[in-house]
Amino acid sequence: MRTKTDRVIIDEALERLCCEYDGFLLDLWGVVMDGAQAFSGGLAWLARRRVERKPIWFLSNASRTIEATAVLLAHLGIARDLYAGVTTSGQWAMDALIDPRGPFAEGAIHVVGEIPERNGWPEAVTARFTAPLEKAALILATGSFPPAELTDRLTPLLTALDKPLLCANPDRELVFGGRALLGAGMLAQRFAEAGGTVHWFGKPDPAVFTHGRVRLQAEGAQRVLFIGDSMVTDIPGARQAGLDTLLVTSTGIHRAALGIAFAAPVPPDRLETFLAGYTERPDFVAACLA
Repeated sequence: MRTKTDRVIIDEALERLCCEYDGFLLDLWGVVMDGAQAFSGGLAWLARRRVERKPIWFLSNASRTIEATAVLLAHLGIARDLYAGVTTSGQWAMDALIDPRGPFAEGAIHVVGEIPERNGWPEAVTARFTAPLEKAALILATGSFPPAELTDRLTPLLTALDKPLLCANPDRELVFGGRALLGAGMLAQRFAEAGGTVHWFGKPDPAVFTHGRVRLQAEGAQRVLFIGDSMVTDIPGARQAGLDTLLVTSTGIHRAALGIAFAAPVPPDRLETFLAGYTERPDFVAACLA
C-alpha cells in the first residue's frame, strides 16, 4: 500500500488510492450530497465502485431513521444499489429510547429541533413527546437550524440542566442546500458547557465507525477507507477506530474556512495551516469525490 500523505490528492491519484481498498465508509452530508441535491462527482464515484463490486456503507449524523434516510437518498437520485447500507445517529438515539433495558425507555420527552416523527421515528417514541420543558424527563435535540436561532433555542434549556439531553445529531455545523446551518450538536455542546449532561449518539463515537467496518466486512471487504468532510466528527472518530481516513475539503463544512470554490483544490500551504489547528490529521486529503 502507498505511503500515507497529508497533501491534496489530485483526481487521478484519488482513483489510484481507491484501488488499494475494497470497501468504503462514507459520510453523507458534504461528501456525496447536501440534503437538497446529490453531487454529480459523488454519484460518478459511487457508480465506479458499484462496477468494481466494492461495497459502500454510509455513516450519517442525521436525526432520521435508516428507512427515512434511504427514502431521502432515493429522492436525490442515490439509488439503493449504489450502497450496501446506512447507519444514522437518529437510529441509534431512537433505539436507545425504545430499549426496555436502557435508562431512557420511559419518561416524557421535550424535543428541541425537528420533530422526529417526520423522519421515520415510531409512535412508541413520539407518543412520549411533550411540549412543556418543565414536564419532561428527557430532552431530545435533533436536526439543524440557522445560526441566528442558537441563543433562543439554548436559553430555555439552561433552566433544565438537571435533565439529561440526548443528542440525535452531533454535528456542530453542516451545509444544507448551500446554506450554512448549525446542527443539534452545537446546542448540545453549549448545554454541556453550562453544566448539563449530554448523551451523544453518532459520530465521532468510534463505536459507530467500528459498526460500519463490521458491516462492510460482512460484505466481504477487508481493506476499508473512511471518507468524510469534518475534522470534528469524522476524522477523529475514524482514526480512533483504527481506520484509514480521507478528508474531502471542498464540498463540505470546511470550504468557507478554507476560502475555496465548490470542488476546487486547496493550495497546499493553506491546507497545512488549516490542519495545524486540529489534533488529529487525516491520512489523505482530496478536494472532492469525482
